[in-house]
Amino acid sequence: MAQHVVITGVPRTGTESTPPTRREINDFVKDVKPFSLFIQALQAMYQTSQKDGLSHFQIGGIHGLPYQQWETSGGNRPVGQWGGYCTHGSMLFPTWHRPYVATYEQTVQAHAVQIADTYTTSDKAQWQDAAVNLRLPYWDWASNAVPPSQVISDAKVTITGPNGQQTPVDNPLLGYPFNPIDPSFPDPYSQWPTTLRHPTSDDSDASSNVEELISDLQSDARDLRTKTYNLLTRVSTWPAFSNHTPGDGGSSSSSLEAIHDGIHVDVGADGHMGDPAVAGFDPIFFLHHCNVDRLLALWEALHPNTWVTPGPANGGTFTIAGNATENATTDLTPFWNGATTYWNSNACRNFETSLNYTYPDTENVEGFVPLNEAIAAHSGLNSFDPRVVEPYLKKELSWRIQKADRSSVDISQLPSLQVVVVALPLHLHQGEMFPKAGTPVHHHSITEGKPGGHQAA
Repeated sequence: MAQHVVITGVPRTGTESTPPTRREINDFVKDVKPFSLFIQALQAMYQTSQKDGLSHFQIGGIHGLPYQQWETSGGNRPVGQWGGYCTHGSMLFPTWHRPYVATYEQTVQAHAVQIADTYTTSDKAQWQDAAVNLRLPYWDWASNAVPPSQVISDAKVTITGPNGQQTPVDNPLLGYPFNPIDPSFPDPYSQWPTTLRHPTSDDSDASSNVEELISDLQSDARDLRTKTYNLLTRVSTWPAFSNHTPGDGGSSSSSLEAIHDGIHVDVGADGHMGDPAVAGFDPIFFLHHCNVDRLLALWEALHPNTWVTPGPANGGTFTIAGNATENATTDLTPFWNGATTYWNSNACRNFETSLNYTYPDTENVEGFVPLNEAIAAHSGLNSFDPRVVEPYLKKELSWRIQKADRSSVDISQLPSLQVVVVALPLHLHQGEMFPKAGTPVHHHSITEGKPGGHQAA
C-alpha cells in the first residue's frame, strides 16, 4: 500500500460522460457556487498545517524552496544544481507542470466536496454537484491581460456560505499568509509574512503595488497576444515549443516557457511570483500554470504527432541529475501515480482520460450524419433491419475529412475522431402523428479497426 500521496487528478464518480471543464477566471468568478466553494477550499488549504503534504505551503514548496523531500520522493538533498523539483529550461517543462497543477486541483476539489456536504440549504444537492465538477480556473492572459479584481485587488470577496447567507470574507487569492515564514527563505522573503506582487519595499510591512502590476500587464498585453499566437501557429517542434534553452532548431518565436517567464515577471516583479524559488506559494501561480497547461493542450491538438523529444536536463533538479538525458518516459517526480511508479509525459498526454479535466477549447464535439436516404438510394437492400444493414455498411461505409475549401485532411491528423454507426428504433403507435424514438443502439463493429473508426476503450 502506498505510503505517499498518489496523484490521480480529481476522482471520477462513474456517472460523468465527459470530464468537467476548467474555466477561464473571468467567467469562473461570476458563478456563485463554484467560486464560493473555491474560496472556501483555498481557506481550508491555508489553514492546514504547513507540515502536511497537501497543505498549500507543501504543494507550493514542491516547485522550489524549501528544497526538501516531498512525499518520500528522492533523497534528503538535491542531486541536481536546482534544489526544487520543477524542470525549467528542460524538455519536460510543459509536462512536469501538468501533474503538478493536477495535484493542487485534486486537493482543492477534495476540500470543496467536504465543504459542500456541510451546506444546510434546500439546494444542497446543487452545491454537492458543483463540488464534484469543480476544477481549477485558468487565467487566459493572452486574451485578458489583467485578471479580474477578485484575483488582484479585492481585499474581500462575497461568497455564499453553508447557511445560504452571502458573506464577505478575506480574499485568499490576494496572497498566502505564511504560518510561519520558513527558515530557509532568504531576504527579503524572510521578512514578508505573506506573498507579495510588486512589493512596495523589502520591509516586513510591505504591501503589493496593484497599480504597478496592472500597468505592467497592460503594457505587455499586445506583445503577449502576438507571442501566444505565433507559438500556436508557427512553432512545430518540441524543443522550440517546450522551453527557453537556446538551440531550439532556429525558431523565430518564443517558447511556451519563455512566454510563461514574462508573466511571472509582470505579476511578481521583485515579489514571490518573480522568483522560481518561491513562486509556487502565490495562489495566482496555479491560475497561470493552468493556462500554460491549456496552451500545451491546444498545441497538442494542432500537432498530434509531435511529443516530448529527448534532451539534456540542463543542470537537473532535486531528483534529476544535472547530466541526465530526459525523454517522454522520464519520471515526473515527485508525482506518484501508484505505490511505486511516477507519472511521466506519456502517461499524462491524454489528460482528459488520465487526469479527468478538459478545457472549453478541447471539449469533444459530437455530430450526426443521417445514412437512411443514402442506404435506400444505393444499397439495393429492402430493409433497414440492422441484421441486414450491418454487413453492407461494414463493407461499403467510408468517410473523409474535408476543409471548407474542399481540400482533404489525412485522417491520421485527427486521432480523436471516432465514427460510430448508431441505429435508432422508431415506433409509430396508432393515433399518433409522429413516431417515438426508442433506445439508440451503437454498432461499434461496423467501423472498428478502420482509420477514424470506433476505438475500443
